[in-house]
Amino acid sequence: MLPESDGELRVNEGLVPHEAILGMPLPACLVEAIKDRRWVGLADSPELGRVFGEIPVRPGFHSISGMTGMAKWWREELDEENLRCYFGTSDEYVKPGYMSRLKTVFIGTLGPDLPFVLDYRASPVAPSVAFLGEEGPWRKISESVCDLLLALRPANR
Repeated sequence: MLPESDGELRVNEGLVPHEAILGMPLPACLVEAIKDRRWVGLADSPELGRVFGEIPVRPGFHSISGMTGMAKWWREELDEENLRCYFGTSDEYVKPGYMSRLKTVFIGTLGPDLPFVLDYRASPVAPSVAFLGEEGPWRKISESVCDLLLALRPANR
């Protein structure tokens, strides 16, 4: 099971805000949304089910420290057998539906074992967003996290 992240914003705990996680730069729109708390608030978006194609169970949008912790877990702590359970691999280049532990930043979850990530396989600076739903394997849900932010924002805001 994925480790829990509290989804809290922890940018102001005496640390300089991170703009990269394990060498992967975070998109500016994501960093801005985390700083102004829009990111965490998206857990209540009525658009979640439509965008992800699954009903959210207990959605959470990770803080930068939560993203860093999840990236370290995915890259350094998860053994190969459990990595395969998440359609993951230690290879840098992988077949569609699988995710490389070297090119991924977990940014949130729709519920237990329903993560979504920044996928840096196609671009080191412009990641797409992928989701691992109940049916697996990983699938792209957005060309960018900026597009995801717009899609999850209710129409009346």
